[in-house]
Amino acid sequence: MRAYRIQARACGKYLRDIIKADTAIEALNKFSQRVKDGIVTALNEDFYNHKKTVITYEELDESGEKKTVSEAPET
Repeated sequence: MRAYRIQARACGKYLRDIIKADTAIEALNKFSQRVKDGIVTALNEDFYNHKKTVITYEELDESGEKKTVSEAPET
């Protein structure tokens, strides 16, 4: 089971949720159902173009391991 952060922007509305699922497609379907059921509520947003619909998702690292980012070596 993986966790996915899904964000959608359409018609001046912004929706977001974190969904646990086995695949990205399953996560998107669960997100869609949660929107239909009214569990995920839309926020008003005027930043993005109202004529475009944008849906993004990313797989989250839920391993619980602490990771650090190191600087790239100078070239």
